[in-house]
Amino acid sequence: MKNISIELSEFNYVDDLWPELINKFGFEKSKNIISQAMDFQKMNGKKDITIPIIFSGTGGLALISIDLIKKRTSINNVKGNQIFILNPKKKLFQILNQSK
Repeated sequence: MKNISIELSEFNYVDDLWPELINKFGFEKSKNIISQAMDFQKMNGKKDITIPIIFSGTGGLALISIDLIKKRTSINNVKGNQIFILNPKKKLFQILNQSK
């Protein structure tokens, strides 16, 4: 795996990256990306320590530390059952709750 460096303190929280993902990839493919992100977390992540990131421009996946999100953003209620959507070009992020 490769580590990338992103300065989250420069990013803003928005509520429209999930719709942006749907507009770009379609609803079914976006649902599959979410499912793959959850599987990626189960296989490679650590419960309540990491959450998956979906890159909105590519649909790519990665893992991020929950503590890092809490330290570098204004979001303090991040939990292990969430997904982090990131748009690095626009410096935006959104956190989605997983549905069961």
